[in-house]
Amino acid sequence: MINKIQLITFGKVKEDYIREGILEYWKRLQIFCKIEITELKDRGKEKNSKTLERYINKNTFLLDEEGKEYNSNSFSEFIKNLNQNPTFIIGGAEGFNSEIKEKFSKISLSKMTMIHDMTRLFLFEQIYRSFMILNNKKYHK
Repeated sequence: MINKIQLITFGKVKEDYIREGILEYWKRLQIFCKIEITELKDRGKEKNSKTLERYINKNTFLLDEEGKEYNSNSFSEFIKNLNQNPTFIIGGAEGFNSEIKEKFSKISLSKMTMIHDMTRLFLFEQIYRSFMILNNKKYHK
């Protein structure tokens, strides 16, 4: 089982209510794994994509609407089957260029477009839900 998750994002969370939700799930996740967040400056699609080159490995996943979709149970199985600590990347306002999309595995939380701050909140909630499912804890109903 993984013991650390890295999240790389472009830009900072702007809304207090979203920041509070992220903080709540970050605290809840601490009993299961360490969460490391790296916030990079959003410098546009091309420069952001160039920055991501150093993060490419088999356990790095882009959050992208074109990615593989999971339900909560299958996402928990995905988390369970990771053999190394994963890195999840949420792009900037312009998303990712096609070259970087080809180099990373992609996960979709929804086919709908959402603000990146909400993507971070929803990802944390789903990771927390996955750990609750995997540990047979009440939460997922």
